[in-house]
Amino acid sequence: MANQAINDLIGLLGAEKVLTDESVLLNAEGPLTRPFERAFGYKPKHLPIAVVKAMSTEDVSKTLKYCNDNKISVITKTGATCSEDQLIVINDNTIFLDCEGMNQLIKLDAYNMMATVGCGMHLARLEELANEQGLTTGHCPQSQPLACLGGLTATRSIGQFSTYYGGIEDLVCGLEAVLPNGEVIRIRNVPRRSAGPDLRHMFIGSEGALAVITELTVKLFTYYPDDFWKGAFVVKSFEEGIDAIREIITKGFRPSVVRLYDKPDMDLNYGSVELAEGEACMFFVAEGPADIARVTGENIMKIAEAHGARWAGTQIVDHWLATRNNICNTIGGEEDAQKFRETKTFYATCEISASWSEIKDIYRNVMEKLPQNLENLVLLGGHVSHSYQTGTNVYFVYQLKATDPLKMNEDQWELIDMLCKEVLAQPTGGAMHHHGTGKVRVKLMHEEHGSSYPLMVGLKHMMDPNGIMNPGTLILQE
Repeated sequence: MANQAINDLIGLLGAEKVLTDESVLLNAEGPLTRPFERAFGYKPKHLPIAVVKAMSTEDVSKTLKYCNDNKISVITKTGATCSEDQLIVINDNTIFLDCEGMNQLIKLDAYNMMATVGCGMHLARLEELANEQGLTTGHCPQSQPLACLGGLTATRSIGQFSTYYGGIEDLVCGLEAVLPNGEVIRIRNVPRRSAGPDLRHMFIGSEGALAVITELTVKLFTYYPDDFWKGAFVVKSFEEGIDAIREIITKGFRPSVVRLYDKPDMDLNYGSVELAEGEACMFFVAEGPADIARVTGENIMKIAEAHGARWAGTQIVDHWLATRNNICNTIGGEEDAQKFRETKTFYATCEISASWSEIKDIYRNVMEKLPQNLENLVLLGGHVSHSYQTGTNVYFVYQLKATDPLKMNEDQWELIDMLCKEVLAQPTGGAMHHHGTGKVRVKLMHEEHGSSYPLMVGLKHMMDPNGIMNPGTLILQE
C-alpha cells in the first residue's frame, strides 16, 4: 500500500515533491515535538509514508483528493511550531503535507489595510514587509520568527500584543481552503457580514483536522514604534495585580502588552527585579498615536498606584521586548538537547483562562495542590499575558525532573491533567487558551465544550467523513 501510494503521488505531483528518505520521515514531526525526549534518543512510534511538498493550492487539492479516495491520513504543517503534539503520527498510513513552500505575498493592500498571503508565508517576513510601509500585522506570538500564517490560523494563535490587536481570529479577514475531497472553497474578505454563522471559524482553530488553509487575508494596522509608553510596577500580590489589570481593562484602556508575573516566574526569567515573598511584578506597553499611548500610560500609572503598586521603571520592559522571542534561537536544537541531558529537567507551560473572579481561585488552587501531588515538580509559577473585558489568562510555567527521560511526556501530561482539572471545575474555566488541543488535551474537549461538544463531532464527520485529516486532533480517535 505504501509503495503504491508513493508511486501514485509521484505521478500526480512529480518526484521532487514526494520525499521518502528515512531521515526526512524520522524528522517529519519537527524539532519542537517532544524536544526533551529527542535529546535522549526518542524515535517516533509511527513514521509517515512520505512528506509531500505542496507548492500550490492545486498540489494540495490533488493530494487531499487522492488520500481521501484511498483512506490515507494527512497531517498538514507549515512552520511546525506546535506544542501540543499536533504533528504526532498515530498510524502507519499517514502522509505529511508540508505547505511551507506556499509562501508568496499575493497582495499588500495598504489603502484597505489588508495583506493576502500563501499559507506558508512566515509571519516575521510579512511583518518586515508591512513595516516597510509603516504598517504592522499586530500579531506577535513568541513563535513569530519561526511560524507561518497557515499554522497560526489553524491553531487559533494569539500574540503578545493581543490586548490591543486581538488574536488571530480578530485578524483574519478571509481565506481559501481545500476540503478533504479536494474541493477548493473561498471566504471573501468582507469587512463584516450578518449572513448567518461566521464560516471563517470552521477553519480558524481547526488544527488541520477539517481542511487545509491555503491562502489568507489578514488585517494591517498603522505602526507607531516611536510612541510606545512603557512601565513596570511591583504589587503586593499576584491577586492584587489581577485586580489592577481588571480595572485598567474594564475602564476601557487597551495597552498592547499587559503582563503580570508571580515571584517564581519572575525569579526564573527576570532576576533583575527583586520581589519579596508573595509579591508580583506587572508591566505594560501602550501603543498607537502618541496622544493615545500617553493617556493610556498616565491612567495605568494612576490605577497601579491606587492598588498600592510601586514604580519599577522601564528596564524590564525593554529587556522583555528585546528578548521575548529568543527561545526560537535554541528550541529543538543541540544546545537545548545538551542542557536537557545535563540537568534532566524540562521547562514547559500550560495556558488557561477564566473570568476575573475565578482566575484567582484557579491560580491559588493550582499553586497549592500541584506541589503536594507531584514529587518531581521542581518549580511552579505563572504569569498573566492576555486580558479581556470579562477575564484574563494565566500562563502556568513549570519545571519537572525526569524520573525516566523517555517518559517525560507522560509526566508532563499528568501535570497538565491535574492542572486542567482545577480549571474546568470553574464555570468559566477554559483549559486551552492559545496552544490548541493537539493530541494532548483532546481528551478534555468533551468537558471543555460540555453539551455543545456533539457539534464538534458532527462538524468533523460532515467535513471529513473518512476521518483522514490529522486523526486524533479536535475529537478523540474513534
